[in-house]
Amino acid sequence: MNQQIQTIVDFLKTERMQVILVLLFIVLSAILTVNFVVLPQRETAEENRNMRQQLESSPYANQSFANMQAIADQELGNLQTLSNEWFRIAERLASIHGETVKGDVIDFKVQIYHVRTNLQQKSTQLNIPLVPEEFMDETLTSDESVRTRILQLKAIELLANLTLDRQIQKLVEIYPLSPIQHVDAKDQPTFSEYPVRVECDVDFDHLYTFFQSVFEEDRVFTFRNVRIESGPTFTSKLRVKAILSALLFE
Repeated sequence: MNQQIQTIVDFLKTERMQVILVLLFIVLSAILTVNFVVLPQRETAEENRNMRQQLESSPYANQSFANMQAIADQELGNLQTLSNEWFRIAERLASIHGETVKGDVIDFKVQIYHVRTNLQQKSTQLNIPLVPEEFMDETLTSDESVRTRILQLKAIELLANLTLDRQIQKLVEIYPLSPIQHVDAKDQPTFSEYPVRVECDVDFDHLYTFFQSVFEEDRVFTFRNVRIESGPTFTSKLRVKAILSALLFE
């Protein structure tokens, strides 16, 4: 008799456990369904609702496909016009053209020797003292530094020739500074400045032509700062201390 009663109790326990497990499974299934089905569907529906509202409020919502195509063609035309204008401006303002900058360490050493020699010869012919003998740091650490040094050397050469061509009285100092890169809203490079510190003596007659010449095509320089003070001697009327940048468009 006792054995029969125990068998019935064990059976009831088993049935109770099965019911409990079934209930737990149902609750767990409901939670998973809400988290992975219902809530994502609500979020998707809300995103679709917001997108529909944005599209309905768009000025193009009531346009036909033909009108949309005409508008798209017009915008493409405007983009092409602006791109062409940008290229013209870049071509006009660029003092240095990056595609022409090539070479390794040996090429750089050769170029700096030629620049130094040519400037010395030009200053001798024009009877203009060229005080600086070392124009820049010739230390090279990588291929990228070679390109940077060559670009800095080109900026020095352009500015030194410009000052000598404008009949300054003495070129006291000319030295490159670190390049400055400009980027657009997407952090993409647009153009770079290669600033050069220059100090020279000049008289009143040639000061204006010197400033005017930095806006000539193929040797445009932008002023970062400029200071004009009395020259150190009676013959050196003015001393100009300035930082000017040559532009390279990427």
